[in-house]
Amino acid sequence: MAVLKHIESQSKFYLRAFHRFGRLVHSVDTLLDFPEITRIHAVIEWLNEQWCINDLSKNGVWLNDKKISKNQNIPLKKGDNIRFSEVNNAVYQVICVDPPRDLLLPENASHEDVIFLEQYHFLPDNKQPEVIVFFDSQQHCWYYETMQDHLLTLMSDGQNLYIGGQSWYLFQAESTMQEKTVELKRQPNNNLEFIFSLSLDEELAELKIKKNKVTLDFDVRSHHYLTLLLARYKLNDMQNNFEADVQGWVQVKKLAKDLGISESHVNIQIHRARKQFVEILNNEIIPSALIERKRGKVRFGGKTFTIYKGKKIESSNLEDNVE
Repeated sequence: MAVLKHIESQSKFYLRAFHRFGRLVHSVDTLLDFPEITRIHAVIEWLNEQWCINDLSKNGVWLNDKKISKNQNIPLKKGDNIRFSEVNNAVYQVICVDPPRDLLLPENASHEDVIFLEQYHFLPDNKQPEVIVFFDSQQHCWYYETMQDHLLTLMSDGQNLYIGGQSWYLFQAESTMQEKTVELKRQPNNNLEFIFSLSLDEELAELKIKKNKVTLDFDVRSHHYLTLLLARYKLNDMQNNFEADVQGWVQVKKLAKDLGISESHVNIQIHRARKQFVEILNNEIIPSALIERKRGKVRFGGKTFTIYKGKKIESSNLEDNVE
């Protein structure tokens, strides 16, 4: 994540993947309100795995006290000093040249208090989350869900949310890049085979997934029992010849009742399952390949699966496993 520091004030700020400097208030990312500064004065951009600065101005940009050529992408390195004016002596130092990242920034806290966003976050902590923030790789956007009222909210750049009594806001640095990256990596889920192993007393549930002849071990987790139960619902509907688009859908209220836990706990377990899924599969498969959601309902997203209880097959939709 690239960071610039204003030398005189020592204030720091993060850069977007395409970051504009100038005095056109509503069209720049960093406002430079000086008469010699042009409307869009310069751009710092993440290009070919490096940060570059491009002078678009009439009056020039200086890098390490040397005026740079106009309309050319000049690579930046840590420690470089940038001046956007020969008249104004304000110097901005490059103090970090890491790749761009989307962030949650606090409204009233130090620069060090920042959350670098990954695919999934349980906030303020994993054990008792108040809010779950996640990236929807199908819609290429961030969402957050509150555990108190289960409201799912689309996040936009600058969106505020409250966590642990503190206000945070979304800083989107790489949304366009993420869109392209996820689009390339996203794959269909019909080549996944889900293998559930359940203890005889149904206290322990384990999951393995076969993908392209490779078996991925998801270990024993409490949330696997929820996923297994959804697979049972789906198989029952398949056996009753329900249409494919309605197979397996169940109300969260019913699922909570069948599991003997609260709806809030059900939602947390769903997110834990999806988080583990995208992390182990390196975000190559969309989370709905495991669990789909819509308007208070959920269903198992897998196409082929087998459930073992003890050492015997309890159920399967694979023809080779049907006894």
